Amino acid sequence: MMSPSLRTIAPAVHVAESPQRFLGLEVGSRMTVLSLQGGLLVHSPIAMDPAALAHLGVARWALAPNLFHHLHAGPWAAAGLALWGAAGLPEKRPDISFAGILAADDHPFGSEVAVHPLSCFPMSNEVVVLHRPSGTLITTDLVFHFTAGDPWLTRTAMACLGGYPGCRTTVLERFGMDREAARRDLSVILSWDFDRLVMAHGAVIERGGREALRQAFAWLGPLG
Repeated sequence: MMSPSLRTIAPAVHVAESPQRFLGLEVGSRMTVLSLQGGLLVHSPIAMDPAALAHLGVARWALAPNLFHHLHAGPWAAAGLALWGAAGLPEKRPDISFAGILAADDHPFGSEVAVHPLSCFPMSNEVVVLHRPSGTLITTDLVFHFTAGDPWLTRTAMACLGGYPGCRTTVLERFGMDREAARRDLSVILSWDFDRLVMAHGAVIERGGREALRQAFAWLGPLG
Protein backbone atom coordinates (compact mmCIF):
# COMPACT_ATOMS: atom_id res chain seq x y z
CA MET A 1 0.00 0.00 0.00
CA MET A 2 1.35 3.42 -0.99
CA SER A 3 1.33 5.62 2.11
CA PRO A 4 0.89 9.40 2.23
CA SER A 5 3.87 11.21 3.70
CA LEU A 6 3.90 11.93 7.41
CA ARG A 7 5.18 15.24 8.76
CA THR A 8 5.73 16.56 12.26
CA ILE A 9 4.09 19.90 13.06
CA ALA A 10 4.90 20.03 16.80
CA PRO A 11 6.65 17.80 19.33
CA ALA A 12 4.63 14.54 19.44
CA VAL A 13 2.12 15.80 16.83
CA HIS A 14 2.28 14.38 13.30
CA VAL A 15 -0.08 14.69 10.35
CA ALA A 16 -0.63 13.00 7.00
CA GLU A 17 -2.86 14.29 4.23
CA SER A 18 -4.56 12.52 1.36
CA PRO A 19 -6.85 13.64 -1.49
CA GLN A 20 -10.58 13.32 -0.85
CA ARG A 21 -13.54 14.39 -2.93
CA PHE A 22 -16.91 15.29 -1.44
CA LEU A 23 -19.85 16.04 -3.72
CA GLY A 24 -17.37 16.51 -6.54
CA LEU A 25 -15.17 18.93 -4.61
CA GLU A 26 -11.56 18.26 -3.66
CA VAL A 27 -11.48 18.91 0.09
CA GLY A 28 -8.58 16.70 1.16
CA SER A 29 -8.46 14.78 4.42
CA ARG A 30 -6.01 14.96 7.30
CA MET A 31 -5.05 12.29 9.83
CA THR A 32 -3.33 13.32 13.05
CA VAL A 33 -1.04 11.04 15.02
CA LEU A 34 -0.18 11.83 18.64
CA SER A 35 2.88 10.29 20.30
CA LEU A 36 1.65 9.65 23.84
CA GLN A 37 3.25 7.99 26.84
CA GLY A 38 1.19 4.85 26.30
CA GLY A 39 1.66 4.65 22.53
CA LEU A 40 0.39 6.31 19.36
CA LEU A 41 -3.14 7.67 18.95
CA VAL A 42 -4.32 7.81 15.33
CA HIS A 43 -7.07 10.42 14.90
CA SER A 44 -9.35 10.25 11.84
CA PRO A 45 -7.52 7.40 10.04
CA ILE A 46 -6.92 7.71 6.32
CA ALA A 47 -5.92 5.06 3.78
CA MET A 48 -2.37 4.49 4.97
CA ASP A 49 -0.29 1.45 5.86
CA PRO A 50 -0.17 1.30 9.69
CA ALA A 51 3.39 0.02 9.38
CA ALA A 52 4.38 3.49 8.15
CA LEU A 53 4.09 4.70 11.77
CA ALA A 54 6.52 2.14 13.19
CA HIS A 55 9.36 4.65 13.44
CA LEU A 56 7.24 6.75 15.81
CA GLY A 57 6.45 3.95 18.23
CA VAL A 58 3.68 1.44 18.84
CA ALA A 59 0.31 2.41 17.35
CA ARG A 60 -2.09 1.60 20.18
CA TRP A 61 -5.36 3.45 19.54
CA ALA A 62 -7.37 4.79 16.63
CA LEU A 63 -10.24 7.25 16.86
CA ALA A 64 -13.06 7.55 14.33
CA PRO A 65 -14.05 11.04 15.53
CA ASN A 66 -17.47 11.53 13.94
CA LEU A 67 -20.18 9.89 11.86
CA PHE A 68 -18.42 10.75 8.60
CA HIS A 69 -14.75 10.02 9.30
CA HIS A 70 -14.85 6.25 9.61
CA LEU A 71 -14.29 4.97 6.07
CA HIS A 72 -10.71 3.85 6.69
CA ALA A 73 -11.08 2.83 10.34
CA GLY A 74 -11.47 -0.89 9.64
CA PRO A 75 -7.91 -1.62 8.46
CA TRP A 76 -6.47 0.16 11.50
CA ALA A 77 -8.60 -1.93 13.83
CA ALA A 78 -7.57 -5.04 11.87
CA ALA A 79 -3.93 -4.04 12.42
CA GLY A 80 -4.49 -4.43 16.18
CA LEU A 81 -5.30 -0.87 17.29
CA ALA A 82 -8.08 -0.36 19.83
CA LEU A 83 -10.68 1.57 17.86
CA TRP A 84 -12.69 4.22 19.69
CA GLY A 85 -15.51 6.10 18.07
CA ALA A 86 -18.20 8.75 18.22
CA ALA A 87 -21.71 7.94 19.37
CA GLY A 88 -23.71 6.20 16.66
CA LEU A 89 -20.78 4.63 14.84
CA PRO A 90 -21.31 1.04 16.07
CA GLU A 91 -24.79 1.18 14.56
CA LYS A 92 -23.48 2.72 11.34
CA ARG A 93 -20.50 0.36 11.09
CA PRO A 94 -21.58 -3.00 12.53
CA ASP A 95 -18.76 -4.58 10.51
CA ILE A 96 -16.17 -3.04 12.84
CA SER A 97 -15.47 -3.92 16.46
CA PHE A 98 -15.14 -0.81 18.64
CA ALA A 99 -13.22 -0.76 21.91
CA GLY A 100 -15.56 1.94 23.15
CA ILE A 101 -17.57 5.07 22.46
CA LEU A 102 -16.13 8.25 23.94
CA ALA A 103 -17.92 10.19 26.64
CA ALA A 104 -16.86 13.52 28.11
CA ASP A 105 -15.33 12.00 31.24
CA ASP A 106 -13.40 9.25 29.42
CA HIS A 107 -9.60 9.21 29.44
CA PRO A 108 -8.65 6.05 27.54
CA PHE A 109 -5.59 7.68 25.99
CA GLY A 110 -4.05 8.97 29.24
CA SER A 111 -3.80 12.35 30.91
CA GLU A 112 -2.10 14.03 27.95
CA VAL A 113 -5.37 14.03 26.00
CA ALA A 114 -8.76 15.54 26.79
CA VAL A 115 -11.87 14.74 24.76
CA HIS A 116 -15.20 16.49 24.39
CA PRO A 117 -18.02 14.80 22.46
CA LEU A 118 -20.22 17.52 20.99
CA SER A 119 -23.87 17.40 22.05
CA CYS A 120 -24.95 20.18 19.69
CA PHE A 121 -24.77 18.56 16.27
CA PRO A 122 -26.21 15.02 16.01
CA MET A 123 -25.55 15.02 12.28
CA SER A 124 -21.89 14.36 13.08
CA ASN A 125 -21.60 13.63 16.84
CA GLU A 126 -18.02 14.87 16.58
CA VAL A 127 -15.49 14.27 19.33
CA VAL A 128 -13.02 17.16 19.77
CA VAL A 129 -9.56 16.31 21.08
CA LEU A 130 -6.99 18.38 22.99
CA HIS A 131 -3.31 17.41 23.10
CA ARG A 132 -2.30 19.16 26.27
CA PRO A 133 1.54 19.08 25.98
CA SER A 134 1.62 20.87 22.61
CA GLY A 135 -1.46 23.04 23.07
CA THR A 136 -3.06 21.52 19.97
CA LEU A 137 -6.81 21.27 19.43
CA ILE A 138 -7.82 18.59 16.92
CA THR A 139 -11.19 18.86 15.20
CA THR A 140 -12.66 17.09 12.21
CA ASP A 141 -15.62 18.83 10.53
CA LEU A 142 -16.35 21.36 13.27
CA VAL A 143 -14.61 24.10 11.25
CA PHE A 144 -12.88 24.41 7.88
CA HIS A 145 -9.88 26.49 6.87
CA PHE A 146 -9.56 26.62 3.11
CA THR A 147 -7.03 29.05 1.65
CA ALA A 148 -6.13 30.63 -1.68
CA GLY A 149 -4.06 27.56 -2.46
CA ASP A 150 -7.10 25.30 -2.64
CA PRO A 151 -8.88 24.55 -5.95
CA TRP A 152 -11.03 27.45 -7.19
CA LEU A 153 -14.13 25.28 -7.39
CA THR A 154 -13.70 24.23 -3.77
CA ARG A 155 -13.21 27.85 -2.70
CA THR A 156 -16.22 29.01 -4.68
CA ALA A 157 -18.51 26.31 -3.33
CA MET A 158 -17.34 26.82 0.25
CA ALA A 159 -17.82 30.58 -0.07
CA CYS A 160 -21.42 29.95 -1.14
CA LEU A 161 -21.84 27.78 1.95
CA GLY A 162 -20.27 30.40 4.22
CA GLY A 163 -17.14 28.33 4.76
CA TYR A 164 -14.56 30.51 2.98
CA PRO A 165 -12.34 32.50 3.38
CA GLY A 166 -10.61 31.87 6.66
CA CYS A 167 -11.50 29.57 9.53
CA ARG A 168 -15.26 29.16 9.30
CA THR A 169 -18.29 26.98 9.78
CA THR A 170 -20.86 26.50 7.03
CA VAL A 171 -24.60 26.98 6.77
CA LEU A 172 -25.00 23.35 7.86
CA GLU A 173 -23.71 24.23 11.31
CA ARG A 174 -25.65 27.48 11.52
CA PHE A 175 -28.95 25.83 10.74
CA GLY A 176 -28.31 22.32 12.06
CA MET A 177 -26.78 22.99 15.46
CA ASP A 178 -28.72 23.29 18.68
CA ARG A 179 -27.45 26.76 19.52
CA GLU A 180 -27.81 26.53 23.27
CA ALA A 181 -25.96 23.21 23.32
CA ALA A 182 -23.36 24.67 20.95
CA ARG A 183 -22.70 27.54 23.36
CA ARG A 184 -22.13 25.02 26.14
CA ASP A 185 -19.86 22.86 23.97
CA LEU A 186 -17.80 25.80 22.73
CA SER A 187 -17.49 27.24 26.23
CA VAL A 188 -15.91 23.97 27.37
CA ILE A 189 -13.55 23.80 24.39
CA LEU A 190 -12.54 27.47 24.61
CA SER A 191 -11.69 27.00 28.29
CA TRP A 192 -8.89 24.67 27.22
CA ASP A 193 -5.32 25.89 26.75
CA PHE A 194 -4.45 25.63 23.04
CA ASP A 195 -2.96 27.79 20.32
CA ARG A 196 -2.66 25.38 17.37
CA LEU A 197 -5.84 24.26 15.57
CA VAL A 198 -5.81 21.17 13.36
CA MET A 199 -8.86 20.23 11.31
CA ALA A 200 -9.53 17.48 8.77
CA HIS A 201 -10.16 19.82 5.83
CA GLY A 202 -8.08 22.92 5.22
CA ALA A 203 -4.82 24.38 6.42
CA VAL A 204 -3.52 23.91 9.96
CA ILE A 205 -3.62 27.10 12.04
CA GLU A 206 -0.28 27.16 13.86
CA ARG A 207 -0.93 30.21 16.03
CA GLY A 208 -4.06 31.95 17.19
CA GLY A 209 -6.23 28.84 16.84
CA ARG A 210 -8.27 29.55 19.95
CA GLU A 211 -9.29 32.99 18.72
CA ALA A 212 -9.89 31.66 15.21
CA LEU A 213 -12.30 29.08 16.61
CA ARG A 214 -14.07 31.73 18.66
CA GLN A 215 -14.47 33.95 15.59
CA ALA A 216 -15.74 31.03 13.49
CA PHE A 217 -18.61 30.71 15.98
CA ALA A 218 -19.24 34.43 16.49
CA TRP A 219 -22.74 33.82 15.14
CA LEU A 220 -23.52 32.06 18.44
CA GLY A 221 -22.99 35.29 20.38
CA PRO A 222 -20.52 35.80 23.26
CA LEU A 223 -18.60 32.66 24.22
CA GLY A 224 -16.37 31.81 27.16
